[in-house]
Amino acid sequence: MQAAMRRILPAALSALCCGLSVLAWAEEAPAASEAPSPRAHFEGALGLQLNNSPQYQGSDLRKTSLRPGLYLRWGRFTVATASNFVTRHDDEVVRGIGAELVQRDNLRVQLGLRWDQGRKTSTSADLEQLDDVRATVRARVSAAWNPARDWNVGAGWSNDVLGRKGGALVDFSLSHDFHLSQRTQLTLGTGISWGDERYMLARFGVSPAAAARTGKPAYDPGAGWRDVSLTTQVRTDIDRRWSVWGGASVSRLLGPTLDSPLTKQRTQAVAGAGFAWRF
Repeated sequence: MQAAMRRILPAALSALCCGLSVLAWAEEAPAASEAPSPRAHFEGALGLQLNNSPQYQGSDLRKTSLRPGLYLRWGRFTVATASNFVTRHDDEVVRGIGAELVQRDNLRVQLGLRWDQGRKTSTSADLEQLDDVRATVRARVSAAWNPARDWNVGAGWSNDVLGRKGGALVDFSLSHDFHLSQRTQLTLGTGISWGDERYMLARFGVSPAAAARTGKPAYDPGAGWRDVSLTTQVRTDIDRRWSVWGGASVSRLLGPTLDSPLTKQRTQAVAGAGFAWRF
């Protein structure tokens, strides 16, 4: 069953994204006498974000970090260090370098590349003498669909393109926006993610060599569902330049992650807040 899921899920998502791209292109393609009107407007945002989260996924220890954020858009191309640093409420942001393959009122298909820092054993005392998760470049194809006003459906597939055993991750999401005022928006959402064998082994597995060093049992989790999550965020545009936001998420580990020797806490919570200056 797991082997079948490992083959079917990434292929199905890729086919879905490609199908949506072709359908949207066909519907929005201009007539031969019409000239296309590419979006060439430049905009961006700078800011800071404060986060409190587990030291790693599955940890019962926590960390607090303060990080700068950057977002730049020129036409269909973006550079972003975090998803919150956007210039409009309705932006769907690809972390890293992104390109919008399809732009419609109710559908966006995007391709992105980002640097995945992996995970060092120094991240947490619980990871001492285990194997590092190697840093790599991840490519991501995602589709965001708005079937009705303020409803958002998303799907994505990301993969380690450098072959550093980072594996692939598939995710699905559903969210709804509530307009509390002209300048304030509340977003509630849920999501679920699935990792292939390489991804799960890198993040939740214990190799025989690491087991011999640490005394932990060797563990090969195999492919499976990673977690299910609930999220909430409130964002306020103070004026045309400044925005502030705050949010939190709670996730529950699933499937093979539950039996991992690295999983100390099955329910994971993340909280964050920040501000951005738009230009």
